[in-house]
Amino acid sequence: MSTLTVRLTEREERDLQLACEQTGKTKSEVVRELLAESLRGYRLRTALQAAHAELGPAARQSGWLTEEDILRDVS
Repeated sequence: MSTLTVRLTEREERDLQLACEQTGKTKSEVVRELLAESLRGYRLRTALQAAHAELGPAARQSGWLTEEDILRDVS
């Protein structure tokens, strides 16, 4: 494992401390879990944005403007 130093505002420190007290986990455990969750969301958003940029124009050209359009044509 590597070490990362992060500066927190007083409010962030209080919120982190509260999360630790509520879960019984260390600061490192809470931060690692939150970071992993956030990075999963970031990767998903990035992948969706890339797919939209690549496929959006072709879908619109095919008349697919909503999810319902796609599902209708698949049936």
